[in-house]
Amino acid sequence: MQNEVSAGLLTAFVIAVSIFDIRERRIPNLLVFPAALIGLTLNSILHGWVGLGSGLKGLVVGFALLFIPYLVGGMKAGDVKFLAAIGTFTGATDVVRALLATLLFYPLLAALAVSRERKLKLTWLRFRRVLFNFLGFFIPGLRLHAIRLDGQDDKSIPSATTPFGVAIAAGALIAIYTNFLR
Repeated sequence: MQNEVSAGLLTAFVIAVSIFDIRERRIPNLLVFPAALIGLTLNSILHGWVGLGSGLKGLVVGFALLFIPYLVGGMKAGDVKFLAAIGTFTGATDVVRALLATLLFYPLLAALAVSRERKLKLTWLRFRRVLFNFLGFFIPGLRLHAIRLDGQDDKSIPSATTPFGVAIAAGALIAIYTNFLR
C-alpha cells in the first residue's frame, strides 16, 4: 500500500466499521461492499491491471483466511467480508499481515472485555473445560476432569464477548502503518 489516499480511505473504513461493531455487534454490508469496490477501483486507477489483480487477490485471500473459522462457528460472516474488503486495499500479502496482527491484538481486547464484564472466574472455568476436553483426546483421564468442570458451569450466564471486527481493524492499521512482519 503505497498511496496516502488508499491508506486514508482504509483507515476511515476500518474506524467506521469498528464503531459500528462496538455499538451494534455486527458489521453491515452497507459499509463492507462499497469499501471493497472502492479498494478495487482505487488499485485499478493507481496501478492499472496489476492493481486490479492485486486487489482481487487480496479479496480472495482475505475471504479465504477466515472462511473455515466462519464455517465452524468461530466468527460471523461480517468479519469474513470485512477482512476481504481490507484485502482489496492492501493486496494478498498485507491482508495476511493484517490477520496476523489481528490475532496478536485480539487476546488483549478479549482480556479487557473479560475484566470489564467481571467474568474472569467464569472465563477461566470455561477455558479449562475446553482445554481438558481437547487434551482428553490424547489423555483420556482429562476428559473426566472436563466433565467435572462442566458441572460447575452456570450455562445461564453468557460469556464475555468481544467484537472481532475491532481487532481486525487494529490489525489492518498495524499492517499498513508499521513494518510489522515485513
